[in-house]
Amino acid sequence: MLKTWVFLAAFTLSLLYPYIFTAGVFANDKNNPPIPPLEKGGTGGFEEYGHLLIKDTGHIISEPLHWDTKAWRKFSLYTAGIGSILLLDDELYDGIQRNRTGTTSDAAEVVQEFGSFPSFGIMGAFYLGGALLDNYKAKAVAMDAFAASLVSAGIITTSLKVITGRSRPEDDEGTYKFQPFGGHRSFPSGHTTQAFSLASVVAEHYDEWWIDTISYGIAGGVGLARVEQGAHFPSDVVAGALIGTIVGKAIVRYNKKFHNNVIIWPSTDIDGAGISLKVEF
Repeated sequence: MLKTWVFLAAFTLSLLYPYIFTAGVFANDKNNPPIPPLEKGGTGGFEEYGHLLIKDTGHIISEPLHWDTKAWRKFSLYTAGIGSILLLDDELYDGIQRNRTGTTSDAAEVVQEFGSFPSFGIMGAFYLGGALLDNYKAKAVAMDAFAASLVSAGIITTSLKVITGRSRPEDDEGTYKFQPFGGHRSFPSGHTTQAFSLASVVAEHYDEWWIDTISYGIAGGVGLARVEQGAHFPSDVVAGALIGTIVGKAIVRYNKKFHNNVIIWPSTDIDGAGISLKVEF
């Protein structure tokens, strides 16, 4: 396990190092000046940020009520696409398994972790880097990514898993074993949802093509790894990727009007060190 975490840390740093210390991700953002410190007497804690998360959640969950014809057409196309992959699940899954080797299995075991707890470490790195180097955008990435993860992976995907009740490949119960509320939780892939929600937030905030390529490349690797590991069928991964991407992009666009009023930073008081936060709506 330690070897895996060391590899993840080294891999992440190798990707970010050239840009962190040159023109980019954590450089001082002239278009978005440093956020000022919280005034004395501020509320502190995470209560106010919780209000922002509730706003994000309500916006995403209620959004279908406001969709126009174009939006419903897109939704229909996405659903049809997932259905098409579903019909090909057997062939695609078997093809990946036939080409599985010890090397690909070892790589998949590492890459899939980017759709789990390490993704929150990446969010923390963005916020810490932004706070230390006065970069507003990097801090916004962290806040948006956490909100997107909560809504996409924590609420939407988790709910669909319970409702659809699809068995995993490793359960050996067939490709199309769906038992609503039956305890199985293969559809959609939670790791893939998490990975694509983070990737889409990062890509939405930065215009550089190579950042998009790395972000979505790693997220795609997570999805492929979950299939290679026998944890999901391809359609589970495609559904997770769509959910994560759509929610991530929507959160970034919705939160733009709030970020200038969101402040989070380390603080100390008579009781010790902690985190202070303020949101003004």
